[in-house]
Amino acid sequence: MTAPLIVTGAGGNLGRRVVDRLAPLFPVLAVDRFPPPSKVAGVEHHLIDLALPSAATELDALAKEAAVIVHLAWQPEGKGNLDMTRHVLSAATGMCPAQLVHVSSAMVYGAWPDNPVPLTEDAAPRPNPQFSYAVQKRAAEALLERWSTEHRGTKVVLLRPACTLGSTEQPLYRAPAAPRHPPLSSPARMVQFLHVDDLAEAVVHAVVARLAGTYNVAPDSGVSEEEAGAIATGAASLPAPARTLLAAWDWFSSRRSFPAGAEAYAEHSWVVSPGKLASTGWRPQYSSAEALLVTDAKGRWDDLPQPRRVALTLAAAGVAAAASGAGGAALWRRRR
Repeated sequence: MTAPLIVTGAGGNLGRRVVDRLAPLFPVLAVDRFPPPSKVAGVEHHLIDLALPSAATELDALAKEAAVIVHLAWQPEGKGNLDMTRHVLSAATGMCPAQLVHVSSAMVYGAWPDNPVPLTEDAAPRPNPQFSYAVQKRAAEALLERWSTEHRGTKVVLLRPACTLGSTEQPLYRAPAAPRHPPLSSPARMVQFLHVDDLAEAVVHAVVARLAGTYNVAPDSGVSEEEAGAIATGAASLPAPARTLLAAWDWFSSRRSFPAGAEAYAEHSWVVSPGKLASTGWRPQYSSAEALLVTDAKGRWDDLPQPRRVALTLAAAGVAAAASGAGGAALWRRRR
């Protein structure tokens, strides 16, 4: 019988997709702090809160059975993430797995005015220190890198996904998705969007292809901020005055919903090159533009923060009114 895989964070949007894809290929030990919404054939569920001190012992007992660990667990509120990573590495030390896959973030590169476009895996990580999400992601990477130097027999994979739509990690959507200015009045910068299904496929591909090393995960080299803003607000087909009004409102409301310290990620480019992972055979289903237009509207809507939902609701309400020119402008002012 094939040795099982451990998947942490198996109950999240990404985790469920990864488990569903791995279950037909390997026995899966799914670890999460909440019970699963439904059972999946070939999957054995274990309720473990990886942030607790007891997690190291509980996970260690499971790890002795497994050959691969896929570490997806991450708490968006930022509590206990490094402890979770340490507990996973402690269990891995006892089992000496053939492979350890960890999902990080392209935000570890930082958003700086001198960033090359696009960023390759050779670029040194330098997350903006004001943004704790990116700083923690890089700190978790450093833990894995140090562990890897002491355990050469394990193939360690670091995946750095671009801004992921459909992920429960809200900062990946909120910080970069808000336009820095109304798009029609500023030069375009490039932005990237990755569909969560494509990220799940990248995780599975890393396991099946037995990859090792660091890989960016992005569908393409991105789209302009102007194009992304028009797609996200549904304003691409509106007259120019209406697009300007909607862009202004979207900028105003999105800025208010930023995570602390994330402003730089909406100011400067941090798009990444997908070439290295693509060279191993991974192919995304959606481009950056298509990820914004994905037909699973309910899933993406439910993942958006409340201020963003308000902005898009008002934008949609303004579409009909904007056609009448002055009437549309008056409606926008009243809504604001």
